[in-house]
Amino acid sequence: MAEKTAVQLIKKFNVEELKPVSIIYGTEEFLKKQLSEKIKQHTQPIVLWGDETGLKQLKEVFSSSSLFSEGNTAMLYDADSFISKLSKDEVKDFVSFIKGIHLPDRLFIFVKKDRLPAKEPYKTLKEIGDVIVSTPLTPKAFFISVKNKIEKSGKSIDEDTLKYLVERLNNDLYHAKNEIEKLLTYLGDKKDITKKDIDAVVVPKSQENVFAFLDRFFSKDPSALKMYRELISTGHHPFELQSLILNQANKLLLFKTLVEKGKPLESIFSQMNIKHPAVKGSIKKQAAAVSKEELIGLIKQLYSLEISQKVEYMDIEKTAEEFVLKRVAV
Repeated sequence: MAEKTAVQLIKKFNVEELKPVSIIYGTEEFLKKQLSEKIKQHTQPIVLWGDETGLKQLKEVFSSSSLFSEGNTAMLYDADSFISKLSKDEVKDFVSFIKGIHLPDRLFIFVKKDRLPAKEPYKTLKEIGDVIVSTPLTPKAFFISVKNKIEKSGKSIDEDTLKYLVERLNNDLYHAKNEIEKLLTYLGDKKDITKKDIDAVVVPKSQENVFAFLDRFFSKDPSALKMYRELISTGHHPFELQSLILNQANKLLLFKTLVEKGKPLESIFSQMNIKHPAVKGSIKKQAAAVSKEELIGLIKQLYSLEISQKVEYMDIEKTAEEFVLKRVAV
């Protein structure tokens, strides 16, 4: 079956043309987010997260009539985690379940994979559902996208200056959206965009990585907040960064506990399966900057934060940033 592209659907979205089950995969998260918004505009979906959803819970969504619309619609994010938890028997059960979904019920499955495996349940999903791919734009398409956005705003930019701008955006849609909006605000009533304007406002795509962010976060470096915002603006989801912080906090807690027991460092690193010298250095540096009590407190805060976001539906981006700010402002 021919795949659909996220770009095509976003430009001309009609939920009635989609099958009861759709699987969305690929590495371009910005397009997935835009497609999610389109789905939400045309349906009233129940949003589920794969890391905390089981097969029984998913089935329950479709077990009763919808109170607000015709049929039930669910959006399952991070379905990679959901599928990875299924036993062999549960995979068979899941395959039977998705085969039994019929209109007006709809299930949208979002996975992070850059390609879909041939094994179940992906095999059946590809056979019975719509397969939607979300990949980064080609350099030419990205160039045209930036040009169109600027022209629609009523501004003018010559070809050479446009190329200069596009190079700074590095084919990143998240970054492009934020930086172009900043540029347009900066210009005000001015119509023509110059390289001087770009240099004054547009920040090249950040080369900072999440490991540097973790170092600064655990050492309470105030610049961690700026780095966090840059990571969000360039495509990282708050849940991704929260998960990284949680995993690292658990590693540091284990590391400090083993150190207190008097175990040699190399033995500890071997037990934790940490081999790279740079990673060892980061663990030692971060562990020195935080106490066991702080780590336990951070872990509890992260679990409470996730409950507030996923159960109480509090603003994800706002609460995540407030969590980082609270840490580095202490």
